[in-house]
Amino acid sequence: MTQVVLTSRPITINPISWINAITRIKTRSPFDHVTLLIDGVIYESAAGTGVHSISLDKWSKGRESTYLFLYDVPNTTVVNFDSFRYAEGRGYDYKANLLFLFGRVKKLKKKSTRRYFCSELVAEMLNLAEPYHFAPDNLESWMRHKGWELNIAVL
Repeated sequence: MTQVVLTSRPITINPISWINAITRIKTRSPFDHVTLLIDGVIYESAAGTGVHSISLDKWSKGRESTYLFLYDVPNTTVVNFDSFRYAEGRGYDYKANLLFLFGRVKKLKKKSTRRYFCSELVAEMLNLAEPYHFAPDNLESWMRHKGWELNIAVL
């Protein structure tokens, strides 16, 4: 099974939780991160680690009380693993993330292939046009509009 996983982490004393909270406030969205989950493996681009894959068990550690919004990817949707293999090992796109946070999306004029932010990677793996224009909330709206099935869980 393939799922798009949107997260909403609780605020703690951990500095990353404050960054996630700022992301949610600035984007007016409950989501602070998005990944793809395929057969127990997370495919993501995350601050600090960039584009990588990790087992769900390892990824879940330290994310206690995090809400997961899981959208089932229909079997008719082709997941583009070539785009992941191309991007794997590349850094996280902090500049693009800041542009989203400060409402400067129009500055994202073309796709950067040196770095990726979380929703850009997922949108690219789902073969969406102009993946660099997708923030987690835009991606969620698109999936909801398409009628993808949603499940909610808490770690």
